[in-house]
Amino acid sequence: MTQKNPLTETTAKRKTAVVTLGCRVNQYESRAIAERLENAGVTVTETPEPDCDSVIINTCAVTAESERKSRQTIRRMKKLCPAAGIIVTGCYAQLRPDKAAAIPGVTYVCGNEKKMDCAEHVLCRHGSDDEARKTENLIFSGNYENYRVLRPDHTRAYVKIEDGCENKCAYCIIPEVRGPVRSKAPEDVYEEVRDLCENGFREIVLTGIETCSYGYGLTELINRLSSLQRLERIRLSSVNPAKINRAFTDSVSDNPKLCPHFHLSLQSCCDKTLNGMKRQYNVRMITENCDYMREKIRNVCFTADMICGFPGETDDDFAETLKNVSRLRLLFAHIFPYSDRPGTAASAMPQKVPTETAEARCAELRKAVGISRNTVIESFISSKTPLRLLVEKYRNGFVTGHTENFIETSAAVSKDIKCGEILNIHLVNHEASRPFDMPESVVF
Repeated sequence: MTQKNPLTETTAKRKTAVVTLGCRVNQYESRAIAERLENAGVTVTETPEPDCDSVIINTCAVTAESERKSRQTIRRMKKLCPAAGIIVTGCYAQLRPDKAAAIPGVTYVCGNEKKMDCAEHVLCRHGSDDEARKTENLIFSGNYENYRVLRPDHTRAYVKIEDGCENKCAYCIIPEVRGPVRSKAPEDVYEEVRDLCENGFREIVLTGIETCSYGYGLTELINRLSSLQRLERIRLSSVNPAKINRAFTDSVSDNPKLCPHFHLSLQSCCDKTLNGMKRQYNVRMITENCDYMREKIRNVCFTADMICGFPGETDDDFAETLKNVSRLRLLFAHIFPYSDRPGTAASAMPQKVPTETAEARCAELRKAVGISRNTVIESFISSKTPLRLLVEKYRNGFVTGHTENFIETSAAVSKDIKCGEILNIHLVNHEASRPFDMPESVVF
C-alpha cells in the first residue's frame, strides 16, 4: 500500500498567489518560493484569485514611487482576496516592516534574508484573516539564503549567485534593504545550473544585486560552469564598469560559452556627476575597459543603465555625458530621470534639477543611444556576421529572440521550432518602422 503524504494532503486544496514587484532578483526569489509551495502540493498562481488562501507580495523600495506601489499592491491584494492572509516580503518589508504590518489584512512580514520563510508560513498557517500579525527580526546575519529554481518561467534561466551590496552610492537605498555582500557556494551554483541543463535550458543568466562582487571568484565560476556539456550560453546580468577590467577580460576572452554582452551599471558618463554619485570609476576607466573588451572579445555589445538629472548636473555636465556615450557605441540603454530617495546622501544634496529638465535630458539621451544602436546593428548587417539566436517565441512561421550579444531579432522559419532552440542566423534588414525597432534576420 502506498503511504500517503500528510503534508501534501493538507495543502492539496490550498491556493497561494505570489505577486512580484521590482527587479530580476526579486523575480528569481519569488519563483523559488513558488516552487517550494508547488513541491508541497499547493496551487500557486501569479494572478491573485478570490479563493486564494494566501497572497505573498515580494515588494520593491528602490524609489519612493516603488514604496508607494508596494503599499498600493498590498491593499489591492486584500480587496481581491478578502479571505487570504497577506504575507509581505522584499525591500519594502525590510525598510518599513512596521508600516507593512500595520496595513489591514497583513498577517506576516519578513525581510530579504529569510524570504523562504514565506513559504513555510503558508505551509504551517491554519488561521484566517484575523490571525495575529507577525514580523520577523529583520537584522542581516550575513548568511546567504540558498535558493534553487529548476522550473523558471522564461526561456533563459536566471540563477542568483549573490545578494547584497556595499558600494553605498549616493542615490541608492539598496545596501540598507539588501544588506552586506553574501555569495552562493560554487558547488551549489554548479548543481543548480547542471539540473537546469538536465531540464532543457541552454542559456543561464548569472544574477545578483552586485553580481561582480561574487565572493568566490566570478571568472572561476564562469569557467567551471562552462564544463557542463549541455550548457551552451552563460550570460551576466548587470555589471559594474570598474570590475570588467583587463584582468577580467583576459580571463574570459577565450571562453566560447560566455555571451559577448555586458549590461553596464553606468549611470553617467561625466566625471563630475560620477564623483557626486560616489561611483567607483571615471569616464576614462569605462572607455578603456570597453575598448579593451572589443579588442579581445569577438562581436561584443554593451547595454547600460543611465540616470539623467542627478543633483548638481548642469547642462555642460549632461553635454559631457552625451559626448562620451557616443564613444561607447551602446546597443541599448535603460534611461531614467533621477528619483529622489529619502534616506540617501543624494536626497540631502542642493541644486536639484527640475523634473522637466531631467525628462528632457532623458529624451535627448535616448535619441543619442538610438543613433548608436543603429550604427551597431548596421555594422552586423553589412558584415553578414554569423550569430546565434535563442528562440524565445514562435508563432505563425516566425521566431523572435536574442542573439548571444543581445540583439533582439526575428526570422522566418520553414518548420515548427521549439522555444529554447538555438538557430544560426545573420541580420539582413533594419527599418525604424519594424515593430519595437527589431532587425530582421535569416536562418542559415
